[in-house]
Amino acid sequence: MMKKKKALAMSVLCAVASAGFVMGASAETMHGNLEEIVVEGSADVLPGGFLVANDRVGILGDIKAIDVPFTQKQYSEKTITTFYDPNQPLNGTLANNPSIRVGSPSPMYTDFSMRGVNMNAAHYYINGIPNLFNQTRSIPAYTLESVDIVSGPNTVLNGATFSNNGTNGTDAPAGLLNATTKRATNKDVTRYTQRFSGRSTLTEDIDFGRRFGENKEWGVRVNAHHENGGLSMEGAKVTDKSVYINVDHKDEKSSTNLFGGYFDWKVDGGQRWLQAGSVKAGHLASAPSGKNNLSFDSQTKYNHGYMMTLNHNQKLSDSWQAFINGGYGQYSEHKWDPNSGSLTLGDDGKLSGKFRDYISDSKSMYWQAGVSNETKVGNIKNNVSLAVDYFNYKSKAVNSGGKNPSNLSGDIWNGVHLTGTPIFAPSIDSVGYGKETAKAMTLADRVEIGKVSVFGALQYRDSETTTAAGKKVSKDSLNPTFAVAYKPVENVSVYASHAQAYTKPVEVGTGYDNTGEILKPIKNKQNELGVKYENANILHSLAFFDLNQASYIKEATNTAIGQKYTQEGENRFKGIEYSLTGKVADKWNLMGGVLYLNGKREKLTMGKENLEGKFATGTPKWNAVLAAEYEADKNTSFIGRANYVGESHVNDNGVKAPDYMTFDFGVKYKTAINHVPVTLNAMCYNAFDKNYWISRGTSVALGAPRTFMLSAQFDI
Repeated sequence: MMKKKKALAMSVLCAVASAGFVMGASAETMHGNLEEIVVEGSADVLPGGFLVANDRVGILGDIKAIDVPFTQKQYSEKTITTFYDPNQPLNGTLANNPSIRVGSPSPMYTDFSMRGVNMNAAHYYINGIPNLFNQTRSIPAYTLESVDIVSGPNTVLNGATFSNNGTNGTDAPAGLLNATTKRATNKDVTRYTQRFSGRSTLTEDIDFGRRFGENKEWGVRVNAHHENGGLSMEGAKVTDKSVYINVDHKDEKSSTNLFGGYFDWKVDGGQRWLQAGSVKAGHLASAPSGKNNLSFDSQTKYNHGYMMTLNHNQKLSDSWQAFINGGYGQYSEHKWDPNSGSLTLGDDGKLSGKFRDYISDSKSMYWQAGVSNETKVGNIKNNVSLAVDYFNYKSKAVNSGGKNPSNLSGDIWNGVHLTGTPIFAPSIDSVGYGKETAKAMTLADRVEIGKVSVFGALQYRDSETTTAAGKKVSKDSLNPTFAVAYKPVENVSVYASHAQAYTKPVEVGTGYDNTGEILKPIKNKQNELGVKYENANILHSLAFFDLNQASYIKEATNTAIGQKYTQEGENRFKGIEYSLTGKVADKWNLMGGVLYLNGKREKLTMGKENLEGKFATGTPKWNAVLAAEYEADKNTSFIGRANYVGESHVNDNGVKAPDYMTFDFGVKYKTAINHVPVTLNAMCYNAFDKNYWISRGTSVALGAPRTFMLSAQFDI
């Protein structure tokens, strides 16, 4: 039956591609001589088109990529659409960054690590607004014009943010990701895209854009999305219905952008995440087929909600401008899955867990207001910004939890089964909201004196957390960021920078001797030395960094419970990162890089679980990616990408996840049907169907299997 569905879907897609979406076509109307389609985004791109020429540096605005004094890349719409991964659409873009290792191929989660520190979509920004997404809901990639990725804790320049990290709630973020949504362009857009991927997933996107007014000062961009069908992982099915609208206004003295939308999303199955902290050395089973179904029969995750962002810039004079940024989001989730979101992986591939019924609701609000001034006297240029921020996040959840009598058992080859009668969660109205509030004031300055640029930022942050039971904890802090860059010649920049990030206070949960104790916030601190060199249409970046973060450990005790949760020592990540992007020959474009990372535990009291000097778990020493595009002619291009991840420690028992390499291949062809421009695209992810484990903390995730995707885009 499944083969018949796939054959039918393939036939429909091929018929659309050959016969047209609106009008029929004959052999005489199909041709390959097509005028170049205008690029959607307004930003200039670097040679090769994969990266944007300017990066957004928080409240300091856009700065040329070569002049940014830390590791940052802004990926273009070309990169987002070329590597649109059907299992997790934004993963395809993240995988091009050597700082990042994707932590889960499943649509159930958004986890990844950056320079060894675990993160997820709770750290995503959209149009400069934080915390409108979370561990299980990612940014809708089809609405995006570009994606900025900052490798390092340079969050001070981006205002006060929510500090929770989903699964790894005690980790301070090691960077951030900011996405910019599509605006209406001067050229009208009426675009329909159809995709087929996985086992039976059909996706339809409508993209509509127009500008209005005497001087085209008003713009409207609408993106509607419908997705339904089986993914490449057996037992995984996704349904997504959403619509987003972007309205903007521009005149000589101001610019305003309003973005918002509604989403309704559900995934059945898709379990990939396995806790592996207790697996003994020599007993980590080899990764099974990535197609294997690790979900129980009724496993599901459903969420829906809405969000909006507002950005306004007002010119006050030739040198002064004011800005206001804000956003609001509401998110509701209901899921039947393993307790804590993961199964337990035992020795030799055994799986176990407990059923849970989990219902949650969260609301996030953010406002920022500020002024900036840009002046130039002789060869001295100064850009200073002052901003105040207010952030409020509240959430509540009910969970049938670990005491549920329904058990999950099985193995990684045959899946898991649910036994017993489940207990379901009580009404979510029976609990109150936990809250986090943050207020901040940030002063940032960039001074250019000839060939030298000096960056400095200082943020005062006052945060307060309130538990659902009404317990409050407050903490204020000063957080600096500073850097200096020197350009001996126009195409070379040498820099040094220091940056910090932070978390909220942590309350010790149940199951420990010190339950209820409040542990102080921890910080990431990073020092980085680097050089950027642009020559022959290629931008090279080389960075040396030293990142350290206070850590938490479970310490054994002689009490009835037998353990307590404490803050002890730090994880330290020293590394070297090299990346390049550009046009290496007339028809060849390259993008990629390599990361060497030495992650170890330090400053632990002697004897504390014998962890001193051990490798940080889930942290491979090597991570590398290389994407190459061959443009055969103006209508045809071929793409290939290789991703390598080195061996990494899974737990403190000496268990290691083997290294692995995956390959992706694709082809894009532009043609026309009855004078309607059509872009046909085919991609194959994990082309050689490599089976592999992704290590993350003391857990592993099963990698994605070989996945095909075909698409047809019609510019009507």
